[in-house]
Amino acid sequence: MRIFLSALILGGVWGGCASVSTRLPDITAPQISGEQTRQEALAFEDLERQQQRLMQVALPVLKANTELCPKTRQDIGVIMHSLKNYPKALRPAAKRELGAGEEPSIRLVVKGSAAEAAGLKAGDQFLTSKGKVTTPNSKAIQAQLNAGETVQIQRSNNKMPITVTSDTVCGYNVRLAQTSTINAYADGRNITMTTGMMNFVKNDDELALIIGHELGHNTMGHIRKIVSNIILSLGGTRYTRPFESESDYVGLYYMVRAGYSPEGVEDFWRRLAVTNPKHVARAKTHPTYPNRYLSIAAARAEIRAKQAAGQPLIPNFKTDDNKS
Repeated sequence: MRIFLSALILGGVWGGCASVSTRLPDITAPQISGEQTRQEALAFEDLERQQQRLMQVALPVLKANTELCPKTRQDIGVIMHSLKNYPKALRPAAKRELGAGEEPSIRLVVKGSAAEAAGLKAGDQFLTSKGKVTTPNSKAIQAQLNAGETVQIQRSNNKMPITVTSDTVCGYNVRLAQTSTINAYADGRNITMTTGMMNFVKNDDELALIIGHELGHNTMGHIRKIVSNIILSLGGTRYTRPFESESDYVGLYYMVRAGYSPEGVEDFWRRLAVTNPKHVARAKTHPTYPNRYLSIAAARAEIRAKQAAGQPLIPNFKTDDNKS
């Protein structure tokens, strides 16, 4: 049988590769190049829109919850980039559409941020005292920002001083991943949101809910605890579920403290159930969707009761004596 198949394959190669049976329309190289340019422009335009929206919602959540975050950082509200941040195949388009260059520059100024208030613009570059292009995260620039001093920027070949008062925020970076998968995740240092999730949430309140949930994973030290439990239980995934429930709980507090409305946000889980019904009745690493829907509604009632009583919006933590 193998000899027969080999003979068929070799015969096909010797006789010439197979081809289609219809006459396809002729598409010229200039047409393909032009359409490629249009599609790249659309892709980068959508990336900018999604990134702006994500950071606009995330920044208030990170600012409002610093007292509940174990670590904080200074932030002015800009996204930096250079050509090396993009795949080689997309670098010409990144240069053309976003103005990316060899040296780091501001790609995006978050609306409502300290950077916007100071007048920083896309394309601006930060300069060290010696005139070298750097990033706002460099030690030299951070020291100036923390001290409220003016920093030097370069804009269209012109050097100019600018004063930016940075904000104290929870010390976790928020990132956007370009994939259609509906997902978000935390790793202890970052919060990552997919474009699929950005397109799935129906409003900024739901987006704040997801950001708050992932922030909860980081602030509550869940990554370390989950890894430890999986190892100790020899792979038992059920030991991760309580941490998901806790993130839903504290995450709702985080979003409300930032000024977002919790009304109806639990509907997110009903819509997700439609796209992935196997998790309606089955719990593995995460609680079931009905459980999460009802838990968020219950947490909202708890928050509303505290607001009515004039109590601080702090999650109900276990006492030190009861902590496991």
